Amino acid sequence: MKKGGVSKKHNGDVINGRPARRVRNAVRFILSVAVVFCVFFISTASIESDAASVTTKGVVTNNLHDNNYSGTSTVADSAMVNNNDGTFSRVENMGDIVLVEKYNTSGTLLEQRFLNMELPIYGGCFSGANYNYVLFGYDNTNNDPTKEVIRVVKYTKSWSRVGSASLYGCNTRTPFYGSNSDLTEYGNTVYVKAGHQTYNGGQASITFSFDSSTFKVADIICADYNVTAGCFSNTAATYIDASDGNIVTVDHSMTSPYSMVMSKYSTPAGKSGFTQYAYSTDVPLLEKATATLGGLESSAQYYLAVGSMSTTDGSSPNQNVFISAVPKGNFGKNTEIAYLTGYAYGDENSVMTPYLVKVDNDHFVVIWEAKKGYSETETINYAYVDGAGNMRGEVKHMTGCLSDCYPIVVGSNIYWYTTNGSKMTIYSLPAVSNDKRTDSVAEAQVYNGVDYSRVYDYSFYVSHYADVRVLYQTDPKGALAHFVNNGMAEGRQGCENFNVFVYKANYADVRNAYGNDLKQYYLHFMNYGYAEGRKAQKKW
Repeated sequence: MKKGGVSKKHNGDVINGRPARRVRNAVRFILSVAVVFCVFFISTASIESDAASVTTKGVVTNNLHDNNYSGTSTVADSAMVNNNDGTFSRVENMGDIVLVEKYNTSGTLLEQRFLNMELPIYGGCFSGANYNYVLFGYDNTNNDPTKEVIRVVKYTKSWSRVGSASLYGCNTRTPFYGSNSDLTEYGNTVYVKAGHQTYNGGQASITFSFDSSTFKVADIICADYNVTAGCFSNTAATYIDASDGNIVTVDHSMTSPYSMVMSKYSTPAGKSGFTQYAYSTDVPLLEKATATLGGLESSAQYYLAVGSMSTTDGSSPNQNVFISAVPKGNFGKNTEIAYLTGYAYGDENSVMTPYLVKVDNDHFVVIWEAKKGYSETETINYAYVDGAGNMRGEVKHMTGCLSDCYPIVVGSNIYWYTTNGSKMTIYSLPAVSNDKRTDSVAEAQVYNGVDYSRVYDYSFYVSHYADVRVLYQTDPKGALAHFVNNGMAEGRQGCENFNVFVYKANYADVRNAYGNDLKQYYLHFMNYGYAEGRKAQKKW
């Protein structure tokens, strides 16, 4: 199951205080007639090629590059849902109606229908395992605690309405405000996370759950700020996952702690009472105004999150794609960040908000676009990664674009679509790569028989030095060789717990023995200092 989209740029009129697409009666009429299309699907995604295209008459929208956000994300107006019969449906907010089109994997339009906007504000569409869910909302400018502010409508995969769950008041002045929305399910329990404007006019995330069989709301977190409940003010993007039986969220917090914050609730999924005691781990995001968060998924042993940000050592203003792996068995500890791109000073390229697509517990795909200066390159980049976030082979490329339609897995392929005026393009790439996985971090701790793990960590080293990342972002063994043969003599920091200049300053006996031969300080700590309890840690 995959969830909703990331962000949205809108064209058109403003409806209920929100930008929305223009929808005219003429367009509705044309939508009711047959659609003319031509299709060419990619047979192999390892080379650049023209993507699939479906051209319609009269449907004029534009969602190109709308996965990217600057500052804060917004609700995705475009989505795909898996129909569980080898077909998929395009779902798109048209302002005052919701368009649903069913396609087979060859790109043939099979069916077209409309859903009524049950409330004036659209909050996103999500594909569950056996049902689809659409969010709607009302503005509550008077802070009325009795007014319905959010409604979640449940549909069958053939789009028959089953029922709905509603929230009233909930410290919400404006629902779906300042962030995307996301949904996950565990058995009959459905969890929803979104942004909202609170009664005091601030922005925060709102999280709630309901029973999809009875539509009874069980838990609600709607405070302006409550860290123990996993609620953060000024949330730019937010995701939730409960697929493994644990409730885990990730937020791009734009105020304290200025981080990508991942929270895990002590209450198991499917049980009520998850509104307190969330345990969190945060990953500092530099260049906070431009850092973005693109997705959250669960593997067998890790929680994986992707986003884009400039390098943590400040060596480059360029955005780079990162993947963060948080171990399930030791949540909040030993979090690793690896960069999938290596753009640095002097390089005009930068990345846009990535997507993270789960195929199974050990197969994931990260998909993103790049910019050259301020211009989109219209090249899709993607990397296959395993359940620990390690890359399988090199980054691949294909011609095309992303949109706010979150890619989904149907059969053996990943699909999404874009619209550009009257042209709709459906893209496809293989869900699983046959490439060998990149050498794991654990295999790159020993060089010429010597274990450097006390002074070196691959993810730390690559993430903190742009030149190393450019050369060795998919080569852990090469990065270790660089550290041993060059980095130690240059005084580069190889891990969080050892800084050679701190070690040199702290211990006169070592300084008197080795002078300015920096490499010897690393070796002394490895062979003696660590066992003696000597300290050499510097916080970045």
